[in-house]
This record gives sequence, structure tokens and C-alpha cells, in this order.
Amino acid sequence: MSIPVSSISDAVEFLRTTADFALQRIHPADSPREARLVRDGTVIDLHVGVARGTTIILEHDDPGSSCPPAREVEGPDGIIIRFAAPPSLVVPVVREETTVGDGDTDGAWHVGRAGMEYRDLVPSRLGGAVIASNIRIRGAGPVPDYVHHHDVLFQLIFCRRGWVKVVYEDQGEPFILKSGDCVIQPPGIRHRVLENSDGMEVVEIGYPAEHMTNVEHDLKLPNGTDPSRRWHGQAFVRYDETNRTWSSVGNGIERSDTGIRAATAGLADVDVLHLDANSCFTLEPVDADHPRLVFVVSGSALVKLDATTNDLPEGATLSLRSEQRAEITARTSTTLLRVVLDASRDVGYWRPSDR
Repeated sequence: MSIPVSSISDAVEFLRTTADFALQRIHPADSPREARLVRDGTVIDLHVGVARGTTIILEHDDPGSSCPPAREVEGPDGIIIRFAAPPSLVVPVVREETTVGDGDTDGAWHVGRAGMEYRDLVPSRLGGAVIASNIRIRGAGPVPDYVHHHDVLFQLIFCRRGWVKVVYEDQGEPFILKSGDCVIQPPGIRHRVLENSDGMEVVEIGYPAEHMTNVEHDLKLPNGTDPSRRWHGQAFVRYDETNRTWSSVGNGIERSDTGIRAATAGLADVDVLHLDANSCFTLEPVDADHPRLVFVVSGSALVKLDATTNDLPEGATLSLRSEQRAEITARTSTTLLRVVLDASRDVGYWRPSDR
């Protein structure tokens, strides 16, 4: 920002004492006409001129700093410092619903961040609490992404088709996420999408639905490996052929646990189910405020809900209220992704201030 002022000295003193700006340079020493001050990436160039009045908006969330508690402070030459609280994570109350979403043929796509195409798998987003997206990139090659992180409680990335090359903070070298693999992105973990195959698709589940994406300018990835690292109490999970195991639950059904329940201390439970043709899997009611999503990765099925029966084609999503019972019968060999979220607790429980 270039700000004209009548007195360089008065403006410098105000910015230093009121808003913690650091003086970087001043010229000339005997009768200053110019000065530069910096604070958290904000650069202010002062110069002698006709003052017009300028408002500077700064984020301020450190009660221990010398900044005053007032939200707005006026200084010399009409300079106003306005302190704004940084954006905070807001988690709406989940509004559970039982719905059967469209399959692949009826999906409506729109362009989102970094040129990726999105479709909502649960259009209501359960009242804004949960977002379930099918994301695709049609052409193969590098992705115009950048190192970033999300202010979120839970985020799952499940590779449905093709492959995507990614890199994560403290997880070593970039790696390939292939069809059937998944990761969770703990809140705040820095990461970047590097490259993808032709027709790559992932399913992303986020809680809450709307959350801030912050660009990282300083940390370069990869940055080494730290297996003990935690982000707000969550561990990074990479679920692939190196740790994928299957156990029979009877009647032509196999289950594979992703390890996400343990890594999130119970915030989310994610598993993959494989149903042989004509096998039936029953989803029994669960505790209140535990919404469930079931995505048909491949194959097709029927779902019985009370007295109604609905198609579950490939690419469809079943949303279930906690108290709802459902019976899923596979028409063909079918793979399901099942996600259960604990929405019974507030943000402070999952992200206590001491973490």
C-alpha cells in the first residue's frame, strides 16, 4: 500500500505502536520523505504528500500482543487501522436425511478449484454440515495446483477411477493414489495434487461442507517424513494395497477397514464393502447424530427402505438417517464405500485448544 501523509514520523510511530508494524527502511535520515513498514506480509510505503485517509484491515487474534482491543483505531492523516478476527471454522448442525442420489448418467458437473470438475452427491449437504463430491479431471497430465491446506474437521479422498499423484506434508516423496485407494487429509496438513491419469475420478467427503482453503507460500513439498506427526489430534492415513486386508462378514460379503476410525479418534469410520451378486447387506440403526453415506463405487444394487425399494446404480449415493434401517442387495458384483460421521459433538471436542 502506498499512503501519502503529512508527517512520516507521526505515521511511523502510529503504525508501530498501534498495529505492530516493523520499520524496514526510512529515507533520508535528517528529514524523512519515505518509509517502508511490514507486518505479516502487509507492506506499507509512506511518502510525504496530500493525505487522503486510508483504512488498513488486519487480522488480529493474539490477545498478548500490543495491539489494542478496539476494533478500529484512527491515527494521523486519516489512517484507520481496522482489526478483523480471522475466519473461524463454523460447523452447522447436521440435518440428517434418507435419500438415494443419482448415478453416473444423471450427474451434473461444474468447474471448481484448479480446473477440476465437481458434482454434488448429496445436494442438500445435510444442512450445510457435510459435502460429498465426485471430482474428475478428464485429461491426463500435470494439475495446476499449489501447496495448500484446509480448515476442516474431516476430509476423505477416495480414488474411484484412474490414478492421481499427490504429495503431503511429513509423508515423504510424492506417491500415486490408484483406484480403490484413499487418504484422509487431517485439518491443516499441507498438500498438493501434482498429476493425474486420463479420466481420473475421486470421491471427497468433507465435514463441514464449507471450509477455508489456505494457500501455503513458505513450506516446500516434499519436506521429509515424520511418522509421529499429528494435526489437531488426527493422524494421516494412506490406505492402499500395502495395508489393505479383507475379512468375510458372511453371505458373500467382504469388508476392508481403512483404519480411519482409529486415526480420527472416532470422528469418522470408513470402510469398503464388496458384495457378490445377489448378496444382501443390512445397515442397522446407529446412535443419534451419526449420518451415514454409502457410495456405489462399482456395480449396482437395490436398496430397501421401509416399504420402498430403490435402484442404486453405479455412482449413486445413499444417505441414511441414524435411525434408518436399510437392506442393500447386489444385482452384480458390487463395491461400496461406507462413511459414518460423529456429528454429536462440537468443534471444541474434536479440536481442543491445547492441540
